[in-house]
Amino acid sequence: MIGSARRAGITVLALSLLGTLAPAGAEDASAHTRRSGLAAVVSQQAGVVSLVDVGQGRVVRTLPVPRVPASLAASPDGRGLYVSHPDLGLVSHVDLGTGRVKSFGVGREPFGLAVAQGGAAVLVTDWDGQVLIRVDTASGRETGRVDVGRAPAHVVVDEARGLAYVAARESNAVSIVDIAAMTRTASVPVGTAPFALALSPDGRRLYVANVRSNDLSVVDTVTHRETARVKVGLMPYGVAVTPDGARILVTSQQSGTLIVVDAASLEVADRIRIGSFPEGLAVRMASSVLAVDWAGDEVSEVDLETGTVKARIKVGAGPRTVILLPDVRGRDTSPLPTVARPGG
Repeated sequence: MIGSARRAGITVLALSLLGTLAPAGAEDASAHTRRSGLAAVVSQQAGVVSLVDVGQGRVVRTLPVPRVPASLAASPDGRGLYVSHPDLGLVSHVDLGTGRVKSFGVGREPFGLAVAQGGAAVLVTDWDGQVLIRVDTASGRETGRVDVGRAPAHVVVDEARGLAYVAARESNAVSIVDIAAMTRTASVPVGTAPFALALSPDGRRLYVANVRSNDLSVVDTVTHRETARVKVGLMPYGVAVTPDGARILVTSQQSGTLIVVDAASLEVADRIRIGSFPEGLAVRMASSVLAVDWAGDEVSEVDLETGTVKARIKVGAGPRTVILLPDVRGRDTSPLPTVARPGG
């Protein structure tokens, strides 16, 4: 299992995601042209999702979810979240308007998440099942699956091309999947234990954080070949790209730093101390990035121009993932009534 008992190579697996999760397309938190300044953070030990007003520097809502949540993805309209629970074999949908949580079974150990097809589908990596699963967001039913290699971690989507990229950690490769057909079209060898992924804004480059080889792979998405590898720091678990594509950002879990890589030269431009155990990243703008610190139970806002931490915001215990939500005018962020924790 890949739950809260393990950290790094001997303990828990970290996220990036998405936004983590930093995928391209509808679910790419770092690529939204309209940003609300509202971030969502999943805390694995606390079993909650926190909504953070970055401008105010505080948590504005805390939503209980089934235990040991790992990854996050947002619906394109910003009104719902998908949360994976590897230990339970569940994916949850959180309605941000009502706070209601609906969970459905997906595979054996659902982990990485990415919304695709304009919000009609959510893609889920099954760590134990070694597949990528497509789920219809309206019904919660599986509509396709494809083998993607051993221990698939994170997935990102190029919505324009209809492709998904999956980091197969124990296969040391990235699988490329045609989302409509749910077929694997290519497998690209990368470094050792690829985990987090991010696409450049133009979709021509895929950046891959390799946990055990302590480096960053650069993959040409046209030729499907690795074109470069950059040494970064110990156990890189998170990766993101600034909206202008100029900087690649990597969290080094074991050194507690944010590594800034110049995308043109592929040289390390800066190393910023941000916490004791940083994991997931979400880019706010060209000069601002959010990073969660598993051990510090906080999300930090980092100013890339000054190389300093602007703010530290306390969240639930064991934060794994942070994403920025699309702007939704009139969204209610007032506290919800206390409710019982959902099943699990």
